[in-house]
Amino acid sequence: MKKAFIVAATAAALVLGGCSASSDAPAPSSGGSSGEAPQELTKVTIGISPFQDTYLPIIGQEKGWFAEVGLEVELTSLAWNSVMPTLISGDVDMAVFNTTGVVSVANAAPDVVYAYGWNPFTEGSALMIRPDSGLKSIDDLEAELGNRAKAREAAIEQLKGRTIVTTLGTDMGKQIVDALNSVGMTEADVTIVDMDTDAGLAAFLSGTGDAYLGGIPQRMSALSNGMEIGLSGADLAAPPINGVVTTTGFIEDNEDALLGFINVMHRIVRYCNDNTEECGEIITGRLNAETAAGLTVEGFVDFWQNIELYAGNANEAKAMILDEDGVSYWKATWDSDNAYLVSTDAIPAEVPASSNFLMQSIWDKYVAKYGADESTY
Repeated sequence: MKKAFIVAATAAALVLGGCSASSDAPAPSSGGSSGEAPQELTKVTIGISPFQDTYLPIIGQEKGWFAEVGLEVELTSLAWNSVMPTLISGDVDMAVFNTTGVVSVANAAPDVVYAYGWNPFTEGSALMIRPDSGLKSIDDLEAELGNRAKAREAAIEQLKGRTIVTTLGTDMGKQIVDALNSVGMTEADVTIVDMDTDAGLAAFLSGTGDAYLGGIPQRMSALSNGMEIGLSGADLAAPPINGVVTTTGFIEDNEDALLGFINVMHRIVRYCNDNTEECGEIITGRLNAETAAGLTVEGFVDFWQNIELYAGNANEAKAMILDEDGVSYWKATWDSDNAYLVSTDAIPAEVPASSNFLMQSIWDKYVAKYGADESTY
């Protein structure tokens, strides 16, 4: 495979200003006149990346909900390709990430696990193309060929000899490779420029490459700069599943903290279902202040429960991710992760789900503590 490696000269991690533990609500006071000491909060550090979905914990922080479940949370903003190294180093206790990240490191760091998912990225991924590149969108090809499957094949095959900007070693790079493999092509048929999402977008908009795949904010920025969607969602590959990743050691010592974090994430989703514009204002305000995403509140509202899905309680998470007929059945994505990373020699062997995908067992414990059908916030 031909790869051009470019390193962005930006800081990989930043503790979010105004979003550290001090912005959370105070610890609950002692109950009544019993004279009990105030509840001691468990301190946890959580890695999040600057995207509209992985920044959702900010809302729980602003509302003071983490303190209500006994947590003193520090949110640390990390570049997407820095999340797993930071988790392995112990600089964060948990992170919002996906299965691909766990599979990519578990051979070297077997204690890293995918604990629980709530956010299937069903239609969010999009391969952006230049309108003057000679590449055609799947919709244009379908209009010509009269068949969606044939149009998908043609849309991918036209990438032969082209340059694609994306982030390898993540779900983004995996989707490119999966798409190529699905029509009998390999990475050797294209040139991949491997960059972090924001740096990659800047390079693409400046003229590097014929196509680009990043996150939703980068997708929107590319669209606003005149680029077009070539392929998206299931037309690319099995969707990534965002959730919480951590280590077995952390779970053994802090199971209640993990369950409490999941509880707040479900609560955030329920709140945003009813208050989508407010959530959009919070997320886009922070996101646009820290990145060049340019995501609007209107865009956030349009995307919410549309191009990606969010589970508001345990039963919804089960229906989306754990059930075999779910919209984003975990095993299809896990198997795809293994196939991609082994075929590209990124990992020496497949990672067994039995040891590193813990969602079912964590789901059982969560339901026992919080229930399966939470509906209020």
